[in-house]
Amino acid sequence: MNKAIKKKSRIYSLDVTRGFIVFLSIFTFSIPGVFSHAPWYGLTLLDTIFPAFVTIFGTSMAIAYQRGVSAKRMTTRTLRLVIFGLLFNMVAAWSLDLSTLRFTGVLQLFAVLGVLTVIITKYIKRIGALIALSFIIFGIYGASLLIVGTGCEDGLPQMGCNPSHLIDPVIFGENHTYAGGGRGHDPEGIATMFSALGNVLLGFAAGKILLDKGRNVAKRLFTFSTILILISLAVNVIIPFNKRLWSPSFGIITAGLTIFILAICYLLFDRKEPAEVHPFKKSVHWVLEAYGRNSFLVYFGKYVLYAVLINTSITIGERSVLLNTLLMEFSGSFGLPAEIIYFIIYFGLWLFITLYAHKNKIYVKI
Repeated sequence: MNKAIKKKSRIYSLDVTRGFIVFLSIFTFSIPGVFSHAPWYGLTLLDTIFPAFVTIFGTSMAIAYQRGVSAKRMTTRTLRLVIFGLLFNMVAAWSLDLSTLRFTGVLQLFAVLGVLTVIITKYIKRIGALIALSFIIFGIYGASLLIVGTGCEDGLPQMGCNPSHLIDPVIFGENHTYAGGGRGHDPEGIATMFSALGNVLLGFAAGKILLDKGRNVAKRLFTFSTILILISLAVNVIIPFNKRLWSPSFGIITAGLTIFILAICYLLFDRKEPAEVHPFKKSVHWVLEAYGRNSFLVYFGKYVLYAVLINTSITIGERSVLLNTLLMEFSGSFGLPAEIIYFIIYFGLWLFITLYAHKNKIYVKI
């Protein structure tokens, strides 16, 4: 009886939405050179994936911590996120040099956001208040961007002329910040962590709506997401979409798009039990749930595997060749574009790993 109640109370749309985001991340990652981030201002499909994770992270917290969270559990999880984040940075940089170890990163950002959200939601519980606080955060951050931007080219923050460039090297040290942008900004630095908190709180508000099952959840989620998207388009006129700095317009539109997808998934999978829906829907649910419940394994595993491929070489005869180069050469031997075969191999490998793990209830979590 308890099992039945637990199963019925599960919010399937959360796993499915998270799974869809993970699916997009591995899909775009598996096609070399096709998908890319906007160089500075702008918005691409790849730009939306990580902030979608951040937004749905807030939704997950609203559901997982609805009865509270112990300080011990929160502390342990935060320390794990930081430690694994630093280890991940070492793998990504393929270096054990602690003098240049990047201190910030994706997992560290989640660690900080998790602590801040637990503290905030302990005292602020109403949906309207959470949304208001989110916009206050975006407003303060947007004002800082405009103030700093007055001294930049075109009157807007640029590479090397933005709050992150001023703050993060002072706190972490120049050698311990993000180097991918020429150290002109840190996409997971202090400034962007502050702005990303707005996404988490909007996601948390969406989670509170999901929990309120008796009040037309789908309609409220669709309305909420549509309003966010419209607001983001208005803010974009003042401060354009910018993933590198997590501009307010960028944060709001990615939160809106994520909650819109959540609303669709709620309509498809939470109005009936998966066993009661069409077999095709049931299959889609199972596959996406597999990605969603192993999001850590797939999202970060793909980067770890790629780091191994592009940094590990083997000797064939008198030739030393990187594993990734060897894989590309093998992919080009089938008479089709190498990128297509590479995609089939890389994407197919992670599809197999994900489905196998889900079938055997193997989940990697922090």
